[in-house]
Amino acid sequence: VCTYTVDAVLPHDEAAFTQGLVFGVDGTLYESDGGFSGESAVRSVSLTTGGSLRRTQNAPEVFGEGLAIHDQKLIQLSWKNDLVFEYSLPELQLLRSLKVSIGREGWGLATDGQQLYITDSGDSLFHVAPHTYEVVRKLPIVDARLGGKRILGVNELEWVEGELWGNVYPMYQGSYSECVVRINASTGRVIGWIDLRGLFDRQPLQVRAEPMNFVLNGIAYHKGSGRVLVTGKKWREMYQISLKPLPDLGPAHITSVCQLG
Repeated sequence: VCTYTVDAVLPHDEAAFTQGLVFGVDGTLYESDGGFSGESAVRSVSLTTGGSLRRTQNAPEVFGEGLAIHDQKLIQLSWKNDLVFEYSLPELQLLRSLKVSIGREGWGLATDGQQLYITDSGDSLFHVAPHTYEVVRKLPIVDARLGGKRILGVNELEWVEGELWGNVYPMYQGSYSECVVRINASTGRVIGWIDLRGLFDRQPLQVRAEPMNFVLNGIAYHKGSGRVLVTGKKWREMYQISLKPLPDLGPAHITSVCQLG
């Protein structure tokens, strides 16, 4: 288990229902925002203001979800549309939309540069072929230290130095979490947790009044600088963080702190 220190605080657009966050190689930050009737979009983000540098809106019936950059294209997942969208960089022009069939909903999306990883609101991790978006493999996300517990609701994903990091949001179990899970993508096994409690408490009252809706969501890692940014849905700030290891506090602590039930 790790906790964190805040190295920098950056502004975030409070209208943005953050579903995906990713850095380009050049350090440009991109975000996928969710919502219906034109609220869903991909955008490049000013780190100075939190506002949009460029923005491409989704069709009204699309609810935007996870976001990744693969093969110099920005890829956006959708929630219940069974679609992925590819955009040019840095223009954010829609290049094509394709079917992706994972059987449930589209939540998190990340890439290790070779293949894509998708989560679906349940306890599964999908290995997906880029370009065709065919499912190659499906693994359960399991924490052996918690007695083989399957981890539900892994949401926004990010590839960080050989690990898959994911926000955790067991929405359909009536819960939410302020933890990030660290996953071995090859096996689906959990290799650690990051306790990010305290960041949600820094948000405005209108956000704190709805903890089930305006959850921690959004992890971006810039390989060149080692920079990690995190934020949440309609949060007013993004946080550049560093990890701080904690002593081994045991399975009961993880289950309680991360609200895993």
